[in-house]
Amino acid sequence: MHRRVRVPARVNIIGEHTDYAGGLALPFAADYYLELTAKRTEFDYLGDQTVIDLWRCAGGWPAEIKIQSNIPIGKGMSSSAALCLAIVLAVNDSVDRLKACQEAQRIENEILGTPCGLLDQMAMMFGEVNHASMIDFSQLSVQSIPIPKDWKFKLVDSGINRKLSETEYDQTHQEILVQQENERVKKSLTASAIELGKLLNQSHEYLTMIGVSTQEVDTLVEQLQNTEGVLGARMMGGGFGGMILVLVETELVLPDLPLVNSSNGPTIEEIL
Repeated sequence: MHRRVRVPARVNIIGEHTDYAGGLALPFAADYYLELTAKRTEFDYLGDQTVIDLWRCAGGWPAEIKIQSNIPIGKGMSSSAALCLAIVLAVNDSVDRLKACQEAQRIENEILGTPCGLLDQMAMMFGEVNHASMIDFSQLSVQSIPIPKDWKFKLVDSGINRKLSETEYDQTHQEILVQQENERVKKSLTASAIELGKLLNQSHEYLTMIGVSTQEVDTLVEQLQNTEGVLGARMMGGGFGGMILVLVETELVLPDLPLVNSSNGPTIEEIL
């Protein structure tokens, strides 16, 4: 028996470092994918050792595990969360969606040592084309929100890679800063593209204030914010590098980069 699971990446529009504080975020599943194929074996566990460790931690049966992915690694698009979620869904394809997210969080923490919240897993799991997910982490609730057609996003690689398991930052940053980020998430729900751009710029200032940005990233973000046709820009993801999310007026802005598109959530396929 083969089981194939395909999990999208995620892009977080706004609401960063709020998940473990019981806050708000507005991400969407993005059209980059990790595909895991599990072929049952009699006794052996075959594949990359880290993948096998995650698989066994999730209670996986003896199998040969193969991974294909075009999700950039260490770029703030949650390649590790996609891997862990794919493993959980392959091991138990009938698990409840929220429980799958929580199990993926558990194995990522135990095996990869990443002190992650639930933003990444929930953004992927509840993904819907042309929609973002309004997540309230105080209740672990999700509301599907249509993405306005004039919200056009591109991703700029800062050129700085990082592993979150090797990154230290203070999770006890001032509560008022998180509350302000939560307010920006609320405002984004009714924002025009121009208004959203201003919120993204403010969100990057917040990331700088809580100490998860770098001077190099700040400089690049400022350059992008001052580029003609760019409505707003901010660092995306856990911090210290990775991708910069850029809101553009039209596809012609930053012409060498494609628009990033929304995606549905994971798919699971049985192959006999």
